[in-house]
Amino acid sequence: MRRPIFVVLMTAMATVPVSCSSGSTSPSTQPSAAPTPTLTPSSHPGAGSGVIAGPSEDMQWGPVQVTITVTGKRLTDVQATAPTERERSAFINQQALPLLRQEALQAQSATINEISGATMTSDAYAASLQAALQQAGI
Repeated sequence: MRRPIFVVLMTAMATVPVSCSSGSTSPSTQPSAAPTPTLTPSSHPGAGSGVIAGPSEDMQWGPVQVTITVTGKRLTDVQATAPTERERSAFINQQALPLLRQEALQAQSATINEISGATMTSDAYAASLQAALQQAGI
């Protein structure tokens, strides 16, 4: 069961100015092609270590993709990409991604706490992480 982590995102988000432009302000509704999870040659489950990219998980504000590093059967690093095109998304994700990384490394699984104020990013992160971990055999 995931428990939300309450961070200062909500207070800080209130101080981020929201700007309007003459262009479209709504998120793209076109689905993006999700790349197939890939393994580097050294990340074959029998090799004991390697880098595995999880699938790109679409959410309302754009895709989130997690790439893990595995040594043996241990998760040793997690990197992620998340939307930064919108100022608010960039602000939220810059704060949420390090917390989600910490949660994943501590849990050694995709059963991680959600970040309050970054629920959609948290859910997409966990889904991409879970697929990468399954491919790694963890």
